[in-house]
Amino acid sequence: MTFSGKFKFSLFHPNHLSIFRGVIGGVLPFLIFANSPAAHLVAVTLFILGAITDYWDGWLARQYKLESKFGKWIDPFMDKILILAPLAAFSKLGFFSPWWLVPIFAREIVVTFCRTAWLLEGKSFGAEKLGKLKFVFQVASVFVAFGVFVFWDYASTEAIARWFAPLLLPVIALTVLLTLLSGFFFLWNQRGHFASQGFVRFVLACGVGLFPKAPGTWGSLAGILLVFLTSWNLGLYLVSMVTLLVVGQEMFRRLEDKSDPDPQYVVIDEVVGILVTFLLIPVTWVTVPIGFLLFRLFDVIKPFPIRKLERIPGYWGIMADDIGAGIYAWIILFLIFA
Repeated sequence: MTFSGKFKFSLFHPNHLSIFRGVIGGVLPFLIFANSPAAHLVAVTLFILGAITDYWDGWLARQYKLESKFGKWIDPFMDKILILAPLAAFSKLGFFSPWWLVPIFAREIVVTFCRTAWLLEGKSFGAEKLGKLKFVFQVASVFVAFGVFVFWDYASTEAIARWFAPLLLPVIALTVLLTLLSGFFFLWNQRGHFASQGFVRFVLACGVGLFPKAPGTWGSLAGILLVFLTSWNLGLYLVSMVTLLVVGQEMFRRLEDKSDPDPQYVVIDEVVGILVTFLLIPVTWVTVPIGFLLFRLFDVIKPFPIRKLERIPGYWGIMADDIGAGIYAWIILFLIFA
């Protein structure tokens, strides 16, 4: 067995390091929200360690020829968790407006979604220079926020925190600019792939609809995730809903195989239905499971007039019955919680 073969089972395999980086990102908000200076120090230490592993896993993959399709997907995906989780936490604490995060989150979600679809089709992408620069500034944004956050815990270092504080918004602003530019050029360079049928099906499936079992349930869960991401602002929520409707219509128009009037893998309608369910409804750990179950119930039993809506030909028939199920669920949630 070669050294690279042995490496596949090592803790320091590039993919393992990438996953470790994602775990760090998931833990960081809990440490940031903890009312403990020690926890904050642990958080910044873990973040630095996570940022180092981003360089390390790439070097190992190239050095020992351990590059793989999964590695090309998991590495940038875990980068996003490492960056977005602490940024969201700092925004929640009032370090900057959440609107600064909207373009960052939107870019990362769209690019990750497209990259996943194209990787599944066998297309390969290397890291672009602008994307690397974007990541450097994203790391810098988190680091500056940590500088304000951690040094403010101690009276002896408050002066350092005051030095970091004026840097935060300019660094965030530059990060947003680079994030948008890198996303635009990535999508522009790959624009020829948007017409592929694999990509069209992936969009209509919202990725999760391609799972072999319970695609509708997975689509509804994807909708719940979108509810959590957008429900803090009504305008953003409505824009997300309209965007899904428009994109879904365009993708369905491009779908070549329309022999099945309502393909099982198409779950973009479930996502929209879930958004309808929680429109203007308080999003809590009580309302979410109840709304989810109500939507799934009405989507399955299809009370009047949902069954008739389903018979509308084409895309709007696919969409209408789930919107109807969402309205039924919304009425009950509104009567109970609004």
